[in-house]
Amino acid sequence: MAIISERRSVASTPVAVGEPQDRCRFGPSFDRSRVECPAFQRGQFIAATSYGKPLGTHVACTHLMVGELGTNQFYPRCTLGDQHARMRWLANMGPGRIEVLKALNAEFERLYPDSLRQLIIAKAAVLAAPPDDRTARLTLATVVRDFVSQFTTFITTHADRIAEIGYAPIDLTARAAHVLAEWQHSARLDLPGVDEQSILRPAGADAATGDDVVATSGLMISRTSLPTTVTLVGSIDESNLEALSDALERATVSGDVVIVDLSAVTFCSVAGLRMLTATADAGKLTLHGMQPRLRRAMIAAGLSGTTPPSRRARETSDG
Repeated sequence: MAIISERRSVASTPVAVGEPQDRCRFGPSFDRSRVECPAFQRGQFIAATSYGKPLGTHVACTHLMVGELGTNQFYPRCTLGDQHARMRWLANMGPGRIEVLKALNAEFERLYPDSLRQLIIAKAAVLAAPPDDRTARLTLATVVRDFVSQFTTFITTHADRIAEIGYAPIDLTARAAHVLAEWQHSARLDLPGVDEQSILRPAGADAATGDDVVATSGLMISRTSLPTTVTLVGSIDESNLEALSDALERATVSGDVVIVDLSAVTFCSVAGLRMLTATADAGKLTLHGMQPRLRRAMIAAGLSGTTPPSRRARETSDG
């Protein structure tokens, strides 16, 4: 969660040949109302000079860390990994849990707007003070203790929602206390970032395997039961249309109406929209969470994505 993943940010550019595959290319859009990356989790970051002077608070992603190349250069690193890893995380988390994470981050920022800033300011004072100055270190220890107390109160208050998305509240508070204690005595100003084993990965988040998750060109397709739901993450185009068609055919073979979750679809070609809406109009699936621009494209193409009431009634009487 953003509340323990404050860090320095690096402006990003498109990934070029030879660059790390876990490089984030969405940084320039972090301050917009909508970020194209479906894994984006809004969080604050406080920029600072190399001498520890804070330069202001900005918008970042909770998955973003500073990566280092062998040439002593730095780049914006996504802790989820490359595009394939991000899609797998999204598919296993599911849109519902991701939205809860976003809501909790926003709520913490609303309740404790200055907490992270106070941590950075106190740590900057320690880094700038002489080694034998105990006053700055005692102040930092107090600020860290207060933050952990605030964090614990927040987690306890929202324990039910946190447990609902797969987290153990007691583990969150323990991890927050541990990483902040290490950071307090380190030589770095930026707060510890989340890593591959972080609290952003609830229990069971990587459990789906085999036929439950299909990774194809630019698209991750996952399937869950009760009710049968197919979650799509990424872009739908000609390169993965056949794989998507096969996955939908397997999901609908039982005859049950399948829910297709499009919340994390960032692009869908007209051919993809035609296939999805035709299957929905046939009564085999329902489309859920379609982004506004995809729905506008669907309407512009003259596609409905729902079975008209007259046809539904006719099919019922024929059956």
